[in-house]
Amino acid sequence: MPHYAHTLEGRPETDWELLSDHEQNVATLCSEFLSRIHPDLAPWGELLGRWHDLGKYSNEFQEYLQKVGNDACCDIQATRTPHAFAGAQHAAKMRGRIGQLLAYCIAGHHAGLHDWVSISGDARSGLAERLGETFPSTVGAPAALLAPPELILPALPWDTNHSFRPYFQISMLARLCFSALCDADFLATESFMSPDQSDARRSSLSPTIDKMAFALDEHLDQLQSDSASTVNAVRRDVLESCRSKASLSPGLFSLNVPTGGGKTLSSLAFALHHARLHNLDRIIYAIPFTTIVEQTVDTFRAAFKDVGDAKSIVLEHHSNLDPKEESVQSRLASENWDAPLIVTTNVQFFESLFANRTSRCRKVHRIAHSVIILDEAQTIPVHLLEPCLEVLRELCRVFGSTVVLCTATQPAIEAREDFPIGLEDVRPIIDDPAELSRRMKRVDVQTIGMKTDDHVLDELTGEHQFLLIVNTRPHASRLFTNLRDRCGGKGLFHLSTFMCAAHRASVIKKVRARLDSGRPCRVVSTQLIEAGVDIDFPVVYRSMAGLDSIAQAAGRCNRNGKLPIGKVRVFEPHDIKLHGLLKATANIAKEVIPDHVDILSIDAVEDYFRGYYWQQSAYRDKAEVMPCLNSSVKLHFQFRTAAERFRMIDETGRSVFVPWGERGNRLEERIRRAKVIDQNLRRSVQRYLVPIYENVFNSLIGSDIDISVEGIPILLNRTLYDEQLGICLDRAGQHDIGSLIVGD
Repeated sequence: MPHYAHTLEGRPETDWELLSDHEQNVATLCSEFLSRIHPDLAPWGELLGRWHDLGKYSNEFQEYLQKVGNDACCDIQATRTPHAFAGAQHAAKMRGRIGQLLAYCIAGHHAGLHDWVSISGDARSGLAERLGETFPSTVGAPAALLAPPELILPALPWDTNHSFRPYFQISMLARLCFSALCDADFLATESFMSPDQSDARRSSLSPTIDKMAFALDEHLDQLQSDSASTVNAVRRDVLESCRSKASLSPGLFSLNVPTGGGKTLSSLAFALHHARLHNLDRIIYAIPFTTIVEQTVDTFRAAFKDVGDAKSIVLEHHSNLDPKEESVQSRLASENWDAPLIVTTNVQFFESLFANRTSRCRKVHRIAHSVIILDEAQTIPVHLLEPCLEVLRELCRVFGSTVVLCTATQPAIEAREDFPIGLEDVRPIIDDPAELSRRMKRVDVQTIGMKTDDHVLDELTGEHQFLLIVNTRPHASRLFTNLRDRCGGKGLFHLSTFMCAAHRASVIKKVRARLDSGRPCRVVSTQLIEAGVDIDFPVVYRSMAGLDSIAQAAGRCNRNGKLPIGKVRVFEPHDIKLHGLLKATANIAKEVIPDHVDILSIDAVEDYFRGYYWQQSAYRDKAEVMPCLNSSVKLHFQFRTAAERFRMIDETGRSVFVPWGERGNRLEERIRRAKVIDQNLRRSVQRYLVPIYENVFNSLIGSDIDISVEGIPILLNRTLYDEQLGICLDRAGQHDIGSLIVGD
């Protein structure tokens, strides 16, 4: 009797996929993926592909397929037969320690990587418990398939100088194997079940790394020939350093370039030439905030507009991506990062490396053997610093990647005597960053002490164009309102995360237009505008914050060097109390500032990071991720628990959909009329979400927020959303008559 892997609804058995064909297809792909990481891993991939569906040889599973294939009304959940653990059991019994690693991968190729022992109270969720269970017999499997081949542990550069590090490296190896298996299984299944989609994935071939490097060089040479300014001369020198250092062997690099020094395109030039010379697969550009992702993607696509489909070349992957900006190829490629250049967020990048779910792990094997550019590397949160640095270290040391640490201040995460967990052997791309910083000095930064709101606004009233940045949303709203009362709203703008992303993007576009035309432009913003927004003010005022934030604020002043010197003033609000990280970083800055004439000098920033990163040893793995992955006890890893603990953003609130603007209103109509909220609609909604604290959200349900549409809370009270300020919580319960009308 033939054994099948997949059925086709309404088609006879002769059209179903043979299990032997599926196994071979998965084995071929998985072996190909893993061989790119190390040749010794090719047979691992072969075995994972051949054993991952051993459970489908059972009579029970074949009967299940018959029911599903021949009865459209079959209750699939009631008849489903688990199959993943049969192969995992076989691997664990036949191959010892290597078999145990394979068992993690095979057991989790649908449900996700398991903990070895459950700590959640659900005993069945632990791999050790599941391997001890009895599953349907696989006597139908060919004997040759079950025979154990000889496998060896690949000759990777295991670090035996640190007691925990080899085990963390092995946990990463298991994760990469799991990723390769999941991706291979998805692709092989898709090829059979949805051949049109599978063809679409490959219908637009991306250009080679060589062609991309050549196109970028031409684009950069054209940009730099347009201006002979001092800033442009510095940018040319930065680019030349990046090109010349690209020939160095793969590993860890730092690119320390002041804001406005052209590090975005220059770092990409380094990455492309480095990948070309060392046969690396792709470039992954990881950025702290989605606002910079969108801006960076536009910059990159402009460079490659003449060498192919820009959306397929530059893959944009983050939570706020507008589906209208996707092509079929880019949407499919985002599932497994099958593109030459990926621009994503730090959250997406790091959380994928510690994830356990198949959907998030598919891309992980493509991170190995790549060039990774980590923009604003100093933004890695302290509470996850140790696991983040360990994973970057091992990607370079063991798994063939190159990591570039880009900063506007200095590399804060390199090893030193008082920071032993830092990264070793980081090679600078810029030989003399202090001299580069002096050449790029475009602003005068001074601290002006404690100021009331009125004092700050008095100083700014006479300025034609200025940017005022503060730490909290209520403070930004208060200052904006006061300023509007003083001098009217013309040319006055507000930015905060109480505005949805689509609204903020619209405001930033208007601000740029006014700045470029020389018209009055006054902006009050939270620190979100520091996140790489390419904008140029003559005057910037910044409330007290960490020196890295002050440096970013200074980067929005005289950015393009049009003035002899820009004006940056740092003040301390007299009635604003900060909490948590904002309070800690501001306090460290206040301790450092009195000891330095130039508060953004390399020495000042080093003193700041000594307090921020280097002396916070108790908080470097506050989430306790590392103990899950460095166990020396028979490779007993806790993958699921590590994934749950590794959260770069503390999701303490809820998000509400705001029907802002014409498109927002159309989206609301689609949401209310849809019988099913599909993935495309959910992604369209992302740009219209505003986060609110959980307790506040709950208090607004009913009269202000409508939760009748499953999964998408909608702002019912339009009065609550101000066209300039965004969400105004003090208006809760107040309704204009028009805001109560939600359609037929």
